[in-house]
This record gives sequence, structure tokens and C-alpha cells, in this order.
Amino acid sequence: MKKLSIILVVMLFMVSACEDFLTKNPHDQVATDQAIQTLSDAQVALNGVYSGFKSASYYGRNFVAYSDVQADIVQSVIGYSNQLGEIYKWSFLSDDGGITNAWDLMYTVIVRASNVIDALPNVEATPAELNQIEGEARLARAIAHFDLVKAFAKAYTQSNPATDLGVPIIEHFEIAEPERNTIQEVYDFILAEAATAKTLMTDNGAADVASVFLTPVAADAFMARVNLYMGAWGDAVTHATNVIDNTNYGLASDSAEYATMFLNDVGPEVIFRVGLTKADYNGNYIGYNYYNSSQGAPNSDYIPAQWILDAFSGNDIRRDIVFRFNTTKFGWDWDLVWKYPGNPLFYDDPEVTTNANMYKMFRLSEMYLIRAEANAELTNDALALQDYNDLRSSRIVGYLNESLSGEALKGAIWAERQRELCFEGHRLWDLKRKGLGFTRVPVVHPTEGTITNPGPSQSQLSVTASDHRWQWPIPDEELKANDNITPNPGY
Repeated sequence: MKKLSIILVVMLFMVSACEDFLTKNPHDQVATDQAIQTLSDAQVALNGVYSGFKSASYYGRNFVAYSDVQADIVQSVIGYSNQLGEIYKWSFLSDDGGITNAWDLMYTVIVRASNVIDALPNVEATPAELNQIEGEARLARAIAHFDLVKAFAKAYTQSNPATDLGVPIIEHFEIAEPERNTIQEVYDFILAEAATAKTLMTDNGAADVASVFLTPVAADAFMARVNLYMGAWGDAVTHATNVIDNTNYGLASDSAEYATMFLNDVGPEVIFRVGLTKADYNGNYIGYNYYNSSQGAPNSDYIPAQWILDAFSGNDIRRDIVFRFNTTKFGWDWDLVWKYPGNPLFYDDPEVTTNANMYKMFRLSEMYLIRAEANAELTNDALALQDYNDLRSSRIVGYLNESLSGEALKGAIWAERQRELCFEGHRLWDLKRKGLGFTRVPVVHPTEGTITNPGPSQSQLSVTASDHRWQWPIPDEELKANDNITPNPGY
């Protein structure tokens, strides 16, 4: 059992030091077990766990955007603001603020969840009420550990999990200097937590669709994803099937329903979304650097790479929902990322948007893709092809089922995954788990010429699968505070 490093304990106590923090600022503070005495206290403290998810350093913006900006699916434009620039250029070091904030926020979620779990035995409530809170807290804790290990450690499938270092597993709010657990230990913990969480939470049926709270279905969706990352194909199929077979969820039936899912953050495909309200809105969310028309013409820092634009056929309903053709503040027009158009709940004028939407952490279409990929790896080609065709038929007008097998089928499923999940924070981790490098190609406008920054650190960057920077650096502040933590090589 690991304890918490000094630097994070100090930070968290500073955050929670104000008087009556549970009632004055329940969404932004960390509760200790002494402060959680009633069911109401526990529910408020659980809100603090969810608040960590929506931070701009986590699922509110950066952690999602980093996965795409660091990869090859977007390109920085000439004249961009350099926001997210160190990630884009792969020039980050152990003192990088964005990476440090991500580390801190993930462990903040973990500590907040642990506080809730540890306090529950002393709270008077029905078993069902206590189980629900514990289940949500455990699943949140598992998600944060998963995000840490996929960012700060080697991919499970590209490592020796039994000996290669993962991240510290934190279960209690105690001062210490923890060592890093192995990758295997972290993944074992993640799956055990998620499995326990599923048994504790109540399934509310249709009421759980597009939930802003974690649910048993979200637990299955999460375990499907984790097992995919591990190459545990059979378990990935099992958990994805549990979700797909739940009749409360369904693929978007047409372009209007698909568009509503990304504009209004609702729909039968949405399993769990990171809840936001207008009161939470702070101006900077995932789509901010992709579009941002708050000052007039779109002020896009990053535009889609040509290959992802070319990946969509003309009769694909996603094409005009994921992208929006417009003239930027730079004077040239292009297809811009429009997957985060800005939920109308947050804006008085839909044309003046900084592109704030609720991040949809788990969607049904991902489950089809997970099951298809896993079955293809198991050589269950007929089953994999069925899921591939089912998803494609919901996305493409006049679609005719394809007949594929073997490596061709695997390649088609991979390409479909890139289309369906583009700009949702998957690209970097997909390349990493597959052991794939990439080479960016500059975007050339038909009349303006090259509109993305040239050079080997920007739109001509080439990264091999063996590059040490696929593993983010353990933050410098953690290394200074914790003598027992081992840095990642190369930093």
C-alpha cells in the first residue's frame, strides 16, 4: 500500500484550509475523512471528485487536447498563439507546467476519492446509499490511475509490465514518499477497482443515459477500454458486449441525432459525460484552440491534418459535423475542427463561442470499435466485421456492407476508429499502445500555400515508436519532494 508524496499533501491541505470548506466551496475543495460525517457531507465530497475531472488541466481541456495536439492529427498554423506549443513540439521537460498540472489533478481526484471511501464506514446511511457513493468514488479513482499510467509509463503492450515502472498507487491520504508501482500492479489495481465499483453502484436503466455521474455501464465501458489497452482481447469483448447489449443505449440514427450529441452533449450513445454548467464556464475548453470565434473570425491555433480530412467520404454524416469550413482571422479558409461547437447552455450567441462542451468520456460507438478490434485479433473475423459494418451503416448514407478479413479487416477497423474518435483524446494513446511512430505532413492551402508551421519540430516532425517522450516526464516538483520516486529516462 502506497502513501502520498509530501508535495501533494501540502498542496491539498493548502487547498482545503479555509474555514467551512465543505459548505463554502464544495466543488473545489478536498474533504478529509474527519469532515465527512453525514450522507450530505459524503455527497458533497463526491462532487469534489467530479470537479477534478472538469478542471482545465484534466478532462475540461488539456488532457484531452494533448492527445491530439501531441500526435499527427492536427497541425499548428503560421501565426498561432503557441498555446499547447511545448506539447505539440515535443519539447516538454520535467518542469513543464501543463504536464505537472495534469499529474497534480489526477492525483487530486485520487485523493479526493480515497477520502470519501475511507470516511464512509462512519457515515450513517442506507447500505444502498453508501454503496453508490463508494462505487462512484472507486471508479473515479481507477480512471485517474489509468490516465496516469498511460501518460507517465510505457504502454502495457509495449513493455514488460511485471518489471517496468508505472505510477504510485495511492489509496489513502497519508504523508510519505511513495515509490512507483510496476505497470502490472497498476493495471491490476485499476481493473479490481472498476470491478468492485460496478458491483456497488445501482443500475438506473434509461435514467443513466448521458449521465454526469459514473454508473455500472460506465464501469463496463471503462474496463473494455482498459483491457483493449492491455491486449486482453477476450475481456475487452466481454465488457464491450455488456454495454452494447444494454438496450437503453443505441447508435445515433441519423445526422441530426449525431449533431445533437456533440452540440448539446446528449443522446443515446453517451454513456458518461463530464458535467458542466454555465457557472463552471471559464472560457477555455477542449475546442478553444481548434476554433474560438469569441472575437469574430475563428482564431484557430490548430487545424486538421490533411489525412484526417481525406479519411471521410462525401456521404459520411460525420464529415459536416466534425468539421466546419470557415475563413479564419488569418484570412484563409479551411475545414476547422467543429466537434466542440459550444453547448448553447453556455452562450447567449451561438456564433460567438469558445467551444465549450461537456467531454463525453465514454460513448457507445467506442464499444463497437473495441469489440471489433478485439474480435479481429482473436481471428473472430465474422463477428468483428459485423460490428464494423453496423457502425459504418449508422454513419454513412447508402452504406453497403463490406466483406473483409485478416489484416485488411484489422486495418479497416483501425481507420474507422480514427474517423469516429478523432479529436476526442485517443490518437496519441492509440499510436502508443500499437507501437507506432508518425510523421507530420504540412498542410498546403490551394491558393495560400503552406499554412502550417514548417520545420522538424512542428508540421514536419517525425517521431519513432522508441522515442522516450512517449512517456511524459515525472514532474520536477515531485522528484524534488520525493526521494523514492524514479524519473523517466531521457529527461
